Amino acid sequence: MFGKSARIIQDRRLRECDYGRFTRKDSKMVDTLAKKCVTRPFPGGESYKDVEKRMRGFLGDLYEKHQGERIAIVAHKVPQLALDVILKGKTWGRAFREDWRRKGHAGWRPGWSYTLKERV
Repeated sequence: MFGKSARIIQDRRLRECDYGRFTRKDSKMVDTLAKKCVTRPFPGGESYKDVEKRMRGFLGDLYEKHQGERIAIVAHKVPQLALDVILKGKTWGRAFREDWRRKGHAGWRPGWSYTLKERV
């Protein structure tokens, strides 16, 4: 995607939420459990707060190692929503309601801007 113009660093903390028994199930089924699984893990998986915690760790490391740099992050749905929670102060409920995916392709754009001003 970036060719030789950028250094690519893979980080497992950017992986999608572990939906446990609901992995690879219809997204509508997963979405019906979303509110319940903010603090309570999906059966056999993790909670959205678990994803938030690992994203906070990722952002902390990013702040320490890449302060002042412009970077691109390629992540999955829940890690991207966690950025809204952590860096834009949204609740998980608001992040779900305002998720661009709810608007279909009309909500997609090539990127979102976030500013990391302090260690989180």
